[in-house]
Amino acid sequence: MDLTPSDEQVMLGDMVRRFLADRQNTANMGRGPIPRDDWRALGELGLFSFLLPETAGGMGGRPQDAVIIAEELGRSMAITPLAETVLLCAGLIARRGSAGQIARWVQPVMQGEYILAYAGGGAIRYDGACLDGQTHIVQHGMDASAFVVALPERQGAVLVSAAADGLTRTPVRLADGTVAAEVRFDAVAADPLEATANDLDTAIAHAELATIAEMIGTMTTLYEQTVDYIQQRRQFGVAIGSFQVIQHRAARLFVMLEQSRSMMLKAALVEEDERIRMVTAAKAYVADAALRLAQDATQLHGGMGVTDELPVGRGHRRLLVLSHLFGGALAARARLAS
Repeated sequence: MDLTPSDEQVMLGDMVRRFLADRQNTANMGRGPIPRDDWRALGELGLFSFLLPETAGGMGGRPQDAVIIAEELGRSMAITPLAETVLLCAGLIARRGSAGQIARWVQPVMQGEYILAYAGGGAIRYDGACLDGQTHIVQHGMDASAFVVALPERQGAVLVSAAADGLTRTPVRLADGTVAAEVRFDAVAADPLEATANDLDTAIAHAELATIAEMIGTMTTLYEQTVDYIQQRRQFGVAIGSFQVIQHRAARLFVMLEQSRSMMLKAALVEEDERIRMVTAAKAYVADAALRLAQDATQLHGGMGVTDELPVGRGHRRLLVLSHLFGGALAARARLAS
């Protein structure tokens, strides 16, 4: 298995990093979702169409390409709906939707015009035409133009327009300051997708892999900022980074970071029939490692680490949210055990 990125992948990562460097800095990184104009600009760069299947007008980007983009987003703490909108919802519609559904929802996503949200869990009833019930903590749900709603008992998924009669949204503020939604359906017309439960599982795995990559990007930033800080912060006339106990903690953070990156790359590079299992294994490790790294980074910064002025505190809160998307480490271990 070759873990060396190709020249094209290096160029892809550099392009995303340069784009974000002009917009994200230590003062605003991790403070909230990127502006919609920046999201549209990412679409105009072709990143979203690059990640979607050729059958829907995309360029058929691979999982190893998606993690490069997601890791750069995490490195700059740019909060975007890439995983949910592009890889999960648009990816599922592109592969299992009708021509009309692709034209209505996927094409605008490619241009950065629409945000789609995934509504899983909750108490949902579907009679073949309409939805009733409620879902909780729908990421980017307040901004979504439509929802991909998972049906109970692994019956697949349906599409629901956010403008549909009977659909109401209630904002829910999360730990990182972003706003999710509770979505209620009262006899809401739904458009069925020709997607099986396995199709939905695969789409979720692609989105979860991108979330893991985003965590690793944020972990990288927290690690680098912590190393810089302990080399500059002086106590007893010397940099605290000269103390052996601090060096050992920094070394432990580096090991966790690199182990996390290795597991992410393995999950990105395996054959498709192994993808779900390897993504779950990676999530089981990385979700815990991310929080341990964030906690140590915060503590090594001292009292400043919990302030909103430093990116390390905002990164910690962001990792808290990311680590629980699609279920946390405990849920991943339970899936592996089953």
